[in-house]
This record gives sequence, C-alpha cells and structure tokens, in this order.
Amino acid sequence: MRVVSWNMGMARQSHHRPGLHDQAWHYLLGLGPDLAFVQEALPPSWVRSEGALIQGPFTQWGSAIFSPRYPIERFLLPDETPLRALGSYLALGLASLPDGSDALVASVHAVDRKATKAQLGNLDPASVARTPRTHPWVSDVVFVGLDSLIRRRQFIVAGDWNTARRFGSRRSSRMAEAFFRRARGREWFECINEKSGQEMRTWFRSGSQPSQIDHAFCNHALHEKLQGVRVGTDAAEHLELSDHAPLILDFDIAPIAMTSLNDAAHKQE
Repeated sequence: MRVVSWNMGMARQSHHRPGLHDQAWHYLLGLGPDLAFVQEALPPSWVRSEGALIQGPFTQWGSAIFSPRYPIERFLLPDETPLRALGSYLALGLASLPDGSDALVASVHAVDRKATKAQLGNLDPASVARTPRTHPWVSDVVFVGLDSLIRRRQFIVAGDWNTARRFGSRRSSRMAEAFFRRARGREWFECINEKSGQEMRTWFRSGSQPSQIDHAFCNHALHEKLQGVRVGTDAAEHLELSDHAPLILDFDIAPIAMTSLNDAAHKQE
C-alpha cells in the first residue's frame, strides 16, 4: 500500500499559473498512491473520475484525501471537538485498507501560528501546550483533537505540520522535539526513514532552511508494516510544482483476497 502526503502549494500566488495545478495532480497520480493526503490543493473536476475524494467546501484551496483504489467515507467530527474551528485545513475519513480493515485517516495542514481562543475552544491551554509556560500552537490543537478521536483505532495522519527537529533557532528545535516526544508517548508512530534515523527534506521554498515540515504518523501495527520512506524531490526542485515535495510511504499489507487464498492452500496441504 502506497501513501503519499503532499502540500501542493496553492497558497502561493506563483503556483496559480494556468495548468500548473493540473500538472501537480498528474504527477501525484504518477506516483501510484493508494491513499493521498494533500494540503493547499484544489482538486480539478476530473480528479473525481479517478477515485474517491474527501474534502471540505472550499473554493480556493484546502486539505483533501484521495484514493484511486480504496473506498473512503467522510468522518463526521463530534460537535464538541475544537477541530471544527480549523475548517478545511483538515480532512478526515474512514478508509478501507487492502487487508479488509478500516483506518481513520486525516490530512493535516497545521499553519505555523499560535492557536487562537476560537481554535482552543474549551481546551485548557496549559494541557494543550507542548511545554510548560508556552502558548499552544495550531499543531498542538490538531494533535490533541485528533488524539481524542483515535482512541485505539487504526489510523494514518499525515500532512504539513509546520514543525521540524532541525529548523530555525535552538528553541524552535527543542519545541519540535517536545512535539514528537509527546506524539510517541501517545503511541503515534512517526513514519521516517529508520535506516538513517533522520528527517528528510520536504520544504524547498527559496531562502528557507532545508527541513522536513511534512510528517506522517500511524498506529503501531501499521508502523510494523512500513517498508520504506522517500521524498519526491523533483516535484519541488526541478518541476517547481510546489514549494513542498511529496512524502512517499510504502506499507506491506497483504490484500484480503491473497490472505484467503493462502489460508485455503494451507488447509489443502
């Protein structure tokens, strides 16, 4: 199963050139995703004929989940969750995976800002902030809100979190480390290149420090099936389809049909 997470860059006026976003979607399809988590995207009308699409009611750009192969149902947020205040920066669904199981899937665009009172809702800022005596960021609200929905579910959460272990000042890096420690403490397993153990560059805006601000997380059982992680750097560096490059994850999940056939073969033996 291939998962792709990509901020497609529609927030920048320079990426509004005629035909560019269509090219980006064709590039995405060329990666062969089974599930695609996109942000700053405005899916062209023809995309709906290529598969299942979950998105909010936006007209400029927003987050979406797309699958050319798997059924996806919209996941309705509870009335009391603060995630409602984030609107189309989030897209949530229930996806049927090839082994017959379901997973809560979320495409995340956590803008690089401190959380507002409206975004915090009834949450206690002290319990949301990643470190004492700091104000919660939007990414903290997204994490706490999604964590309350997961509740031992199988899940994949991916997108532009606007945080990286190696970005900006030492204080920013420490804050990022606190974010990832908290995520692991809540059994959010980050999908990274385990061989190198380091972040990979997904952020390519001119003049910006190289960093990985796009991240994917899943539950432990899915993480055990993660086979590889890479970045489609040519999408940002050479083709300039976005100022982000897609994060590409491959999982080894046997289709339910193959599992059934293997079980039948073993019984015959």
